[in-house]
Amino acid sequence: MSWANFLQLTVSGLAMGAIYTLTAKGLFIAHLATNRLNFAQGDFLMIAALLTLALRGLGIPVPVVIVAVVLILGFAGWGLERIFIRPLDRLGFRGGGEYSWILTTAGAGLVIQNVAELVWGKSAQYSPPLFSGRNEPVRFLGAGVYPEQLAVIAVSVLVVAAFYWFLFRTRWGKSIYAVAFNPDAAVLLGIDVRRMVVLVFALASMLAGISGVLAGPIVSVFPQMGLVFTVKGLAVAAVGGFNNPAAILFGGVLFGLAESFSNYLNSEFGDLLPLLFVLALLIVRPTGIAGGRKAAAR
Repeated sequence: MSWANFLQLTVSGLAMGAIYTLTAKGLFIAHLATNRLNFAQGDFLMIAALLTLALRGLGIPVPVVIVAVVLILGFAGWGLERIFIRPLDRLGFRGGGEYSWILTTAGAGLVIQNVAELVWGKSAQYSPPLFSGRNEPVRFLGAGVYPEQLAVIAVSVLVVAAFYWFLFRTRWGKSIYAVAFNPDAAVLLGIDVRRMVVLVFALASMLAGISGVLAGPIVSVFPQMGLVFTVKGLAVAAVGGFNNPAAILFGGVLFGLAESFSNYLNSEFGDLLPLLFVLALLIVRPTGIAGGRKAAAR
């Protein structure tokens, strides 16, 4: 392998790893406060990518498109909690038991997927570049690096940093951790637990919105793509451990690089090999790289 190929594969792996990290962060924050996972997370990413493509087609400026898509996805997260999760919580075991959220969130994903097929069709589409005029590679040390990939990496790092600051430096973030530590104690401290649950699902969906906006220009967009991103986001979150947001970033980078280089070595099984690696890691360490640490109120 030449140095140029190595650099190109590294940048590509970091770009996709950044997308997987944002997807995993959305899964992480919902699991942190509710011990639940949103199996529609990837479908939210998919609909965000298609909405971005549609709004760009109308000639709307990119900053306006990004804000609009993220807000729409935040509202979708609110709707997911209110329509698909809260009613079953009120019913308790009459609503299917404590694991009914698996079916409801997966069902929400199927609804989103079918709506997307009706509106946009089943064919793959390609979104124009967000941050550069033409998505042509820039030659660097003999490698062709796409400006869009570098922009995705930079924006994702900023989003992850902002997410980390929100969780550990803001009152709302500390409230989320208090709910994760002990919901009953959080109520005694005057924290509205239900409001925090709505907040985490809205935040998770907004992260999916950001992921979809960024993923559009570097992957093909089609209604069935959501499941793939959900599975890979789960794999990244499992590698890092569902209790450690910093380790999830490491897991996303590791998974993205493994996927990029495995596709170079064998494109037929390139997507399978990183998942097998994750499976082997979880057999050795079921809680992930840093999953042994408990969430703590701060």
